[in-house]
Amino acid sequence: MKKAWMAGLSLLSGLAAASDKQTLIVFDASGSMWGQINGKAKITLARQAMADISEQLNQSSTGLMAYGHRRKGDCQDIEMLVPLGNNNATELLNSVNQIKPKGKTPIAKSLQMATEALKISEQAAEIILISDGLETCDLDPCQVAENAESLGIDFTAHVIGFGLSNEQGKQLSCVADITGGQYLPAQDAASLATALNQVLAEAPTKPEPDVLPEASITAPETAPAIGTAFSIEWSGPRGEHDYIDIVRTDYDRVYGELNYAWAHQGTPAQMKAPGQPGMYQLRYVWQGQRQKHVLASVEFEVKDSEVSLVAPDVVRAGEHFTVEWQGPNQANDYVDLVKKDEHRTYGEISYFYTKVGPKGEILAPAVAGEYDIRYILEATDGRKILHRIPIQVAESQVSLAAPPEVEIGQEFDVYWTGPNNKDGYIDLVKRGDHRTYGEFSYFYLKDQPESGTLKAHIIAGEYDIRFIMVGGDGRKIMATKAIDVLPVEVQLSAPEKAQAGTKLNVQWQGPGRKGDYIDLAKHNDKRPYGELSYFYTKGNPESGELTLPKQPGTYTIRYIIQGKQRAILATRDVVVE
Repeated sequence: MKKAWMAGLSLLSGLAAASDKQTLIVFDASGSMWGQINGKAKITLARQAMADISEQLNQSSTGLMAYGHRRKGDCQDIEMLVPLGNNNATELLNSVNQIKPKGKTPIAKSLQMATEALKISEQAAEIILISDGLETCDLDPCQVAENAESLGIDFTAHVIGFGLSNEQGKQLSCVADITGGQYLPAQDAASLATALNQVLAEAPTKPEPDVLPEASITAPETAPAIGTAFSIEWSGPRGEHDYIDIVRTDYDRVYGELNYAWAHQGTPAQMKAPGQPGMYQLRYVWQGQRQKHVLASVEFEVKDSEVSLVAPDVVRAGEHFTVEWQGPNQANDYVDLVKKDEHRTYGEISYFYTKVGPKGEILAPAVAGEYDIRYILEATDGRKILHRIPIQVAESQVSLAAPPEVEIGQEFDVYWTGPNNKDGYIDLVKRGDHRTYGEFSYFYLKDQPESGTLKAHIIAGEYDIRFIMVGGDGRKIMATKAIDVLPVEVQLSAPEKAQAGTKLNVQWQGPGRKGDYIDLAKHNDKRPYGELSYFYTKGNPESGELTLPKQPGTYTIRYIIQGKQRAILATRDVVVE
């Protein structure tokens, strides 16, 4: 993350030279900022980077907005932490140091609020959006950027994406594309250096226009049917962020395409036809110095088909995705997913019956590779494969972010990114446990989008947090994060002797977790149950009362912690007279 933040903040210092502009940093404080890079939390690296460039922040009118820093699951959690002003670097730095990431990623709403705060209709303005993830709320950042740009004002949004894949960066770069800003990816030391050089070398004046290289693209000889795969030949500069896409014939924007293939994957490009028949265009899109350009385009036709399947050309492992179909829809017809070139009409990995309607849901397997989606006809003389299309299952990008250590029995938040795997879950196990059962605590992904809560085991030691994906081909551990569970000091204080049948006041110190209790048991009873009297620590902070038995003798006061199991953390004897 350090490289991305340094790139973004160096961008800020380069832009700040234009003193007649207002610059607002939109700061990602979502829960994923607890993720680590080289053993350090992203938020820690961000604070260090802000401190390093604090002097540059005083060179122009600068402000700071953050999202996701106060509440979990709230798309309205956006706040102007430092209003636009001069010489406010100290205030900016202090605000960043106090941020505790925990929430969602409302990028679009933040952009809306940022443009309003900048009063962009009155003065030239720039936004520096720094994000380690994509939009997780309802609005579309591309549409918000379009709305702002349509006002015809001098407004620019630069986007710094760190740790994002090419696909993720492409989705977020539309904000920069629309407003004339830059999208700067940062993945490693080399890309950090590239981003820094690009920003620091940039002159404050308007850059020279791009010199467009040559490119060509050839339409398919035979019109592909809806939803089918086809190849096209092309030539061009083959830049890292260049791609070939499919759009409507009247479409002139460089985002929101129907399908695309990266140029660095080579020629011929493997494309998939849209799900509606008609005329479309193939384009070669080149990434210039600051913006994208269409270097070549050609029209082609997509024809209709009586039996067809329309699905994404690439999905992530463990992801649920939609398949549209056309076919005879006989009783018990179904659409399935199998290994590539599978000809048996059984043993499918995932499927749905066509009776569910014109589209259904398929669960991608947990293992990446090449697969086929097929239409299976249930005929009187047996099952028949009427149609098939290829689909690529790519490795899922999964991340886990959580505190490096917690106390025994403590509840703590885990922030995650990964596939839309409805039966998947995140669990807590002993360090190095590779079984997909026997967890001490867990939550389902479908119930806790973005983040959920685990409870630490009641025994101190080394543990793992794991992302478990569940597919038709079984369970798979997709990511693991180490966490240490620390012991807690526990003390019990009470009189050494007391009268039978009376109330005994017990003072305690300990974790005080939900379900923990102080009890009275027979002398040296090691079982965490069978108590004669008890009180819960939650309702009795620091002290509580136990009822002593009428039978004289020696008894044991115990602190019991509850998790998946119970444990005795401390004991103290009392003599009942």
